[in-house]
Amino acid sequence: MDCSKPDSESERIPNVKKYLIILAAVFVLAGNSANAAMEDLSITVGAVTWFNRFVPISRVSGMDVPKSSYAFMNGPTLKVQYKDLYFGATYLLSADNYSLMSLSIRSANVDSSASRSDVDLVAGYMLTPHFSLEVGYKGIFVDDAVTLASPTGTANASRTQMFNMGSLGGGATVPVGDEITLSVTANALLGSFHNEVAYPAGYKRLNEPADVTIAWGGSAEAKAAYSIIKDLSATLGVKAQYIKSGSDNSNIFGPTAGLEYRF
Repeated sequence: MDCSKPDSESERIPNVKKYLIILAAVFVLAGNSANAAMEDLSITVGAVTWFNRFVPISRVSGMDVPKSSYAFMNGPTLKVQYKDLYFGATYLLSADNYSLMSLSIRSANVDSSASRSDVDLVAGYMLTPHFSLEVGYKGIFVDDAVTLASPTGTANASRTQMFNMGSLGGGATVPVGDEITLSVTANALLGSFHNEVAYPAGYKRLNEPADVTIAWGGSAEAKAAYSIIKDLSATLGVKAQYIKSGSDNSNIFGPTAGLEYRF
């Protein structure tokens, strides 16, 4: 008679093998899903420069009459796209200050040195490989340091302007051959304009209470991207913005150039 006990370790081995096979299958499926997701995900980073003519808004009873001025704005760009959904961000800062005022007030020569920064955030959806819809935010921030030089001395003043606006629009992309891609975007803008001035004693008639008014307008950009090597492109284009607040308006226009690398 065989009185030996069953080998419990031998009985567990088939179960262990089964669990290992299931675990391996899970890892394979997860790896395939991750690889597929990574193939649908792209990240593009870049740098852009914008040489533009800036005409600001005048808000001091028409007395601080603005003038147009030219400057470079430089900064980084980022775009993240997953399948048909994409997100973008751009931050530009003036490299040279604008000179936005040059006139005489009460026998004083007035000059300005204004810095400007622009923030653009966008979320979009590709309707087709060539057409997209997008919504976003545009912020424009201007800090103007004003100098008033008169026979009795020199005084300083400041002017601050802020645009906080929502955007709604779309874009089109058209490949031209294997190395060039043309793209156009256009957006309607709606939001607020905040203005604040601070002139010293003797020029207080130029001071007005800080105000916030409705602002609206539009922006457009057209550019061509040339593929230098795989995933690295150079861009050249033109960009324009028009914003109206009350009876005043501001416009910005000029060429752009940049580099983009796609991961």
